[in-house]
Amino acid sequence: MKGDVYYSTITRKQDELTGVEVIQLTDNSGDTYHPYFTKTLIDSENNYVLLASNRTGSMQLYTLRFKDGQMVQVTDQDGVSPFSSVLDAWHHIVYYFADRTLMRVRLDNLEVEELMQIPIGFKPSDLSIDNSGKFLAFSYVEHMELCTETGGTYSTHREKHFRRPTSVVIRYDIEKRAPYVVWGEGQYISHVNISPIDPNIIVFCHEGPWLQVQRMWTARVDHDKVYPLVDQKVNLERIGHEFFTASGRIGAQYSSRERIGDEFLLHGDIFINVDGSNERRYYYPYTRPSHVQMNYGETMGVGDRAPIREVMEDKGNYMSLLRYQGDAIEVGLLCAHGTSWRSQMSHPHPLFTRDDQHILFSSDLGGRSNVYLARADWDKTIKSDKRIER
Repeated sequence: MKGDVYYSTITRKQDELTGVEVIQLTDNSGDTYHPYFTKTLIDSENNYVLLASNRTGSMQLYTLRFKDGQMVQVTDQDGVSPFSSVLDAWHHIVYYFADRTLMRVRLDNLEVEELMQIPIGFKPSDLSIDNSGKFLAFSYVEHMELCTETGGTYSTHREKHFRRPTSVVIRYDIEKRAPYVVWGEGQYISHVNISPIDPNIIVFCHEGPWLQVQRMWTARVDHDKVYPLVDQKVNLERIGHEFFTASGRIGAQYSSRERIGDEFLLHGDIFINVDGSNERRYYYPYTRPSHVQMNYGETMGVGDRAPIREVMEDKGNYMSLLRYQGDAIEVGLLCAHGTSWRSQMSHPHPLFTRDDQHILFSSDLGGRSNVYLARADWDKTIKSDKRIER
C-alpha cells in the first residue's frame, strides 16, 4: 500500500574484469527498474532515486534512499505508467500518468492529486519537467489497432510511423493547472523533453525507424512553430536517444552511410544548441554504445554497450564510460551489466548520480530486473585500442 516502507538489502562486489565497485540496490523482490533515463529521477541533493517495482504484485512507484536502501511506496492505484514518470527534484514531487490521468504525489505527505486528463482514444508519452518545477511537457498520441504487435520491443514502430497517428505536444503549467497546446500534427511524436533551464524550449522527436524520419524538432512556445534541429538525410543518417545536458544543450546518437543499402559505418554523438548553433560531432572508433547520457559536469558520457574492439560480439554485456576529445570519443569498458535486453525494464538505460561519482542502471541479470550503481572510475576502465581523429 501507499506509504509502506521496505528496506532493500544492498550488496557490493567488484567487477571481475575491471575491479570497479558495483552496488546492487534492490534485492530481487519482484522486478524493479528506473523510469526513462533522459528524465529527472534523482533528487537535487543526491539522496534518493525514483523507481518502479511490481514487488507487491502490481507496478507502482517507489523512492529508494541510497544510504540504506529504504524504499517507500508512493503510489497505489491501477494503470500507473512507470516509464512516463518524472521527479521534481527540488520540491520532492512525483508526476506520473495513471491511464489517461496526469497525477502528482507529494513525497512529504504522499498527498495525491489529479491534474488533468488527456482525451479518450489517445495515449500519453513520458513526462519531462524543467528545473524550476513549474512546467511539464509531454505528448499524447492517437491510439491505433495495429497488426504487427508481437510483444517485442519496437515491433509496431514501422507500422505506427506509416499510419501517421495524430499527436499533440503539451506544456503543462503546474501553478495554473493549465495545459497549453504547443504543437500537433499527423506524426508519431514521442521523446518530448523540456529544457531544464528555459521552459520556453521543448524538443520532441518524430518516432519510427530512425533512418526514415526527420527525427529531432525544436518547439518554441513563443514562436508558435517548430524547427528541425539537425538537418537529417533520411535513409542515410539515423539519430535518436535525445537528451538535454545540464547546461541546456541537446545530445543525441548518430550513424551514417554513403548510399542506401550500405552498412552504417560512421557512428558518433551529436551535441547542439537548441537554436541549431554550435553543432559538434564526435566519432566512435567502432560501433556506438546504446543509450548515451552525459554527466552533470559535462566532462564524460556513459553508454550501455562497450564496443572497445572492432569485432566484439559480447559488447552488449558491458557498461562504457566515454570521453570526448577533439572530434573523437574514447571508450572505456567500465563493468558488466549482463542484462538480457528482452524488455524495456531490462534495458540498463544508464545515468549519472548528481555528484557524477556513480552510474545508475537497471539489469535483469539473474532473471529479475534490479537497479545497480557502478563507480564512475575512468582509470579502471579497459580502454579502446584505437581512436578516430577527424
